[in-house]
Amino acid sequence: MKDRLTPNRTVHHLSSLNNTPCAVILPILTIGGEEHILFEVRSSKLAWQPRDICFPGGRIEKSDASALDAAIRETMEELGVDRSDIDILGPLDYIESMAGVTVWPFAARIHTQDFTLSHGEIAEIFTAPISYLRSVRPEEKHMEIATRPGPDFPEDVLYNSFRGDRSWKRRKTYSVYIYRYQKWPIWGITAHILRHFLSLYQAGEDAMETHGDQREGAAGF
Repeated sequence: MKDRLTPNRTVHHLSSLNNTPCAVILPILTIGGEEHILFEVRSSKLAWQPRDICFPGGRIEKSDASALDAAIRETMEELGVDRSDIDILGPLDYIESMAGVTVWPFAARIHTQDFTLSHGEIAEIFTAPISYLRSVRPEEKHMEIATRPGPDFPEDVLYNSFRGDRSWKRRKTYSVYIYRYQKWPIWGITAHILRHFLSLYQAGEDAMETHGDQREGAAGF
């Protein structure tokens, strides 16, 4: 026991959510000299979140060497781009969602605008200028979380409040951010990742102004 529990033991994340591990790319394009972020509109034929706005990405498969490899593979499949078109800028913070997924995002510059969409998954794509996204304050709304015991949960270990009553009980709320660009509402996990990226972008720009660094590119990277 002593050799397994030490003061400097590396701590790992322990989750009880049984989430599906996923990875996405936040794609940055330069259009007309201005930096844009590319978004996908999910196909209406999909069973899960049809027509929602998302970033390229998907499930991390056992064959993927890493979350980054999964994000790159999915982006190549969904946008029809080559690996050489994807320039990884850096990882963003991962997000563990109550929607049933844990997402590892990566920011990347995409060096092409010649896309061949995977129409079984993606209905269409659009881009939004980073300057516009930085200029707006996202709406902050709230989702409610509720729990109830599953049919296999033993009655003798339930809290008194659940005994004899297996209906849903509200536990708490969590924040959901919404960006609106033209006709598109960007919300949920995608908006959380976007908001985090924009905060890093702003921090990088502030640092460049402080130190007089005027290099081009995504400022936070």
